[in-house]
Amino acid sequence: MEAERMNLYKEVGARIKALRLEKGYTREHMATHIKLSGKFLYEIEFGRKGFSADVLLRIANYLETDCNYIMTGKSNIKENL
Repeated sequence: MEAERMNLYKEVGARIKALRLEKGYTREHMATHIKLSGKFLYEIEFGRKGFSADVLLRIANYLETDCNYIMTGKSNIKENL
């Protein structure tokens, strides 16, 4: 069970980091805007720490994605055709 949780943290962190880099944000810039320490955001991105639903929502909003994408890699947002 612990291994599954740690694997999830790593996958989620990697998605957050990839989205942050895609947007061209530094870790410190993003952390300041979502009211986290740079160290805590680093720990999240490298899968060393979990986070609350509140932090998940702040990250998703800042990166302009949905929480489901961050957690599963699948988006709930439907594109308008």
